[in-house]
Amino acid sequence: MAVLPEGDPAPRDGKLPNKGELTKKPFSLYVHVPYCAKRCGYCDFNTYTPSELDREDQISSWLDSAMKETVLAKKVLEDELTIDTIFFGGGTPSLLDGQIVQEFLNNLQRHFHLKDNLEITLEANPDTITKEKSDLWIKSGINRISIGMQSSAKNVLQILDRTHNPENVMNSVSILKEAGFTNFSLDLIYGTPGETLQEWKKTLEDAILINPPHISAYSLVIEPGTKMGSELNRGEIQPVNDDDAADKYQLAEKIFNDNDFSWYEISNWSKPGKECQHNLNYWLGNNWWGIGPGAHSHINGVRWWNHKLPKIWRENLELNQSPALAREVLTEKQIGDERVMLLSRLKNGIKESDFEEKKIDNLIKQNLVLVDSGKIILTVEGRLLADVVFRQLTD
Repeated sequence: MAVLPEGDPAPRDGKLPNKGELTKKPFSLYVHVPYCAKRCGYCDFNTYTPSELDREDQISSWLDSAMKETVLAKKVLEDELTIDTIFFGGGTPSLLDGQIVQEFLNNLQRHFHLKDNLEITLEANPDTITKEKSDLWIKSGINRISIGMQSSAKNVLQILDRTHNPENVMNSVSILKEAGFTNFSLDLIYGTPGETLQEWKKTLEDAILINPPHISAYSLVIEPGTKMGSELNRGEIQPVNDDDAADKYQLAEKIFNDNDFSWYEISNWSKPGKECQHNLNYWLGNNWWGIGPGAHSHINGVRWWNHKLPKIWRENLELNQSPALAREVLTEKQIGDERVMLLSRLKNGIKESDFEEKKIDNLIKQNLVLVDSGKIILTVEGRLLADVVFRQLTD
């Protein structure tokens, strides 16, 4: 289960120490839906199955509390803000009935302006995508679906504890297209114990055949406290091999490039103009409010996170109190270092003039970066060693 960071106590009214001028930056909303029919073996997110929750905290009660937190957000932020992007993450947000999504978005518009044609993404498990839901999602304003494909190898899906068959992905995409969706993403995972390079190649080829506008590919990280973490401790599975993961990343880069996908962030590739605008807001250091149990927020250098348990999150909101557990006010140094870490992950890179020439020359000699039009940009090798680049730039 995800572990929250340490921080200072958060005030019960949610008031920010230095709100700043919020209208000068894009503003996003992250909406955490922490429910899953079954928890995947690798999952370290704040998620719950029905049997783990009290009767009052099942998925059917989520809407009322989420709307209460929307009211709190408006009260704390005060400004007449326009929301640029919305992202329903989880958990399995696609378990939500389409009418619940629509009611949430209708309520949101009573407290915030919504940007014209804003990107609204919903994460979905292929098993949960139906024609009825898809029709209601698109009617509500959802216009981008992020599908958890992970792999097209049945044995890999079994190790990951995914519930869907590979065929479900193509079927779900057909349902979404029939409903009118033109923008969707496939999420892939590489480095699962036992996965061969050939199986990963087949997954990449199958993803390309579906022809999504966007693909994310993440290296599996086995976290302590997960089912796979326990299996690793017992020696039932082997740790992810760094060389194997690097080979799989480089294979993904080649296949994506050969099929007109371009990387724009270390783990993300898209067709032109189909980058995920919500995630770009994170990487560009903009502001967002996270609604839901365990959700994180960031407003002009103040970062906070909600109580993880749905029960405590709900009870705080019922008392008209902030559900935040703790927060931290970032120092100028922390803000600067975080900016370097985030911007250096992007294909657009970071300004060369912000760093000593000696540091840049050293990274170029290691073939970790190149300089183009005054920007430091990661090479493929640099993407694989992004933490090394970050440390050398900020030392």
